[in-house]
Amino acid sequence: MPLVLAASLGLAACADDGPRDPVRGTAVSHGVETQPERQARMTGRTGRDSLLAPGFSGAAVADEPAAALAARQVLEQGGNAADAAAAIYFTLSVTYPAAAGLGGGGICLVHGAGEKTVETVSFLASRPRGGGAVAVPGNVRGFAYIHSRYGKAAWSSVVAPAERLAATGSSVSRAGAAQFAIASSIIGASPSLSNVFAPQGRVASERDLLTQLELSTTLGQIRARGAAGFYTGPVARRLADAVRDAGGNLDESDLADYRPIVSTAQSADHGPMRVWFPSAELGAGVFAAELWREGATANATELSALADKTAARLGAASPSGVNHGATTFAAMDRNGGAVACAVTMNGLFGAAKIAGDTGVALAASPVGAAGLASVYLSPILVTGPSGEIVRLSVSGAGAPKGAAAAQHIARNFTSAEAAQAAIGAGIADLASPVNAIGCPAGVGAASCVLESNPQGFGMGVTGFSAVN
Repeated sequence: MPLVLAASLGLAACADDGPRDPVRGTAVSHGVETQPERQARMTGRTGRDSLLAPGFSGAAVADEPAAALAARQVLEQGGNAADAAAAIYFTLSVTYPAAAGLGGGGICLVHGAGEKTVETVSFLASRPRGGGAVAVPGNVRGFAYIHSRYGKAAWSSVVAPAERLAATGSSVSRAGAAQFAIASSIIGASPSLSNVFAPQGRVASERDLLTQLELSTTLGQIRARGAAGFYTGPVARRLADAVRDAGGNLDESDLADYRPIVSTAQSADHGPMRVWFPSAELGAGVFAAELWREGATANATELSALADKTAARLGAASPSGVNHGATTFAAMDRNGGAVACAVTMNGLFGAAKIAGDTGVALAASPVGAAGLASVYLSPILVTGPSGEIVRLSVSGAGAPKGAAAAQHIARNFTSAEAAQAAIGAGIADLASPVNAIGCPAGVGAASCVLESNPQGFGMGVTGFSAVN
């Protein structure tokens, strides 16, 4: 379902606040206006300066509306793109868990305000030292790193919205209901999933109220103690015990020793712009670069077919009809910061288990077909030739066609109209989403576009606040 916004995203560069050490966990110092209402309010203004409202704080887009709204709240309270991306993720862990559970992993591209390079942050769910069907979670450590390195808001403010939703109950959105419906057989076959997502003997549907008290407690530990509240201490102990009880081999040391991989993104010139992909050290980076080289003249349909062929040539062919359990999101802020992310459970609901009393949905170990999901994660940033000004933040995932959809948008992001046509071309679907935000003309553009997956039920939002 496309969500188009004609708004101005005045992304003026400013100095970064500087890095903070995220290695073993983040230091813990560390009524909604709808999009149609906001557009109606903006329509009455005339002239470029009025559209470039001084209070503009940023924009975000996600596959699930509550997650996008959490990002808006963070942006309007003075947070930046990194803060917004973290808020989106933690909210998705509550509202869109089959693709974004706390047990999963992913890849983000991050552009700090005023910087001229893009960083790849890879936090894929990994295989435990002892093997087994359950992966070592990466998401919490990954977003703790992104927040510590680039974030501006208090850590508690990016986790608290998700914690509240889990504790007080969240009304299942159309997006969440669609995901639960697709995963109904998986939920029905898993007692631990059924206890949470089919509490009345049927799989939760739109507008049902879901309460996840155990997950809320785990999120509370993450809010209070940063990543250390998940990877060490009581939560880590309970996670390891629950996985062993389920026949897995996750050890507390697997959790304590987990680290994201951080490297410079690879880039390619594209006319007057530079396109950034995940690092060539990652399978996702190899796949993205190869597809970009091969698809220079391909239209949307051709690019989708080419993505399948490229994956097969690289030894990573996706089995037909497999849902890889992935979701994407993006954020930009008023100061030029931008983040594009894709996360996965290595299959819909991953290992199909909730870890004991932690509320954590566990990802499948990246072995065999489950290991392919990470190859197709395709966050992309498009900047000006100097790398300083971000014009597009887009991400695809799922089957290879999700990556193809993201690249099709990146190649055709010459105007808001072209971007709308590119994302509406029909490559992406509910299982292989694409989401995009950007300004074709860069800083000071008179119109920008936000687009959520045309086959999904996500949302794009902008924030306006007196906070600078």
